[in-house]
Amino acid sequence: MDAAFPLAGLISEFNELTEARDFEGAEELLSGALSASSQYEAFLHFQLGRLYTQWNKMTSAVNHLSRASELAFAASDHILLLQISEELKTAKRRQAGQRP
Repeated sequence: MDAAFPLAGLISEFNELTEARDFEGAEELLSGALSASSQYEAFLHFQLGRLYTQWNKMTSAVNHLSRASELAFAASDHILLLQISEELKTAKRRQAGQRP
């Protein structure tokens, strides 16, 4: 996908899907965007991590948030890195509280 990737529209659609609790639709949307654009890879992994946290899929949440953290760190995106860190703490805390 080119540099004119419609990120604002994607975020709007993602928010609508998660508000409707259509987690499968939101997952499909983000997965498609992730495969189409590497420019926003850290942000898209962050959003997938947030989605999986809402969906109570903590292992997937931690995996995507960890990947987002690595990418944001490599890109020196400190603001995104702070957001990811907070979400990652929440996901790990919830993951630790789940029974195996």
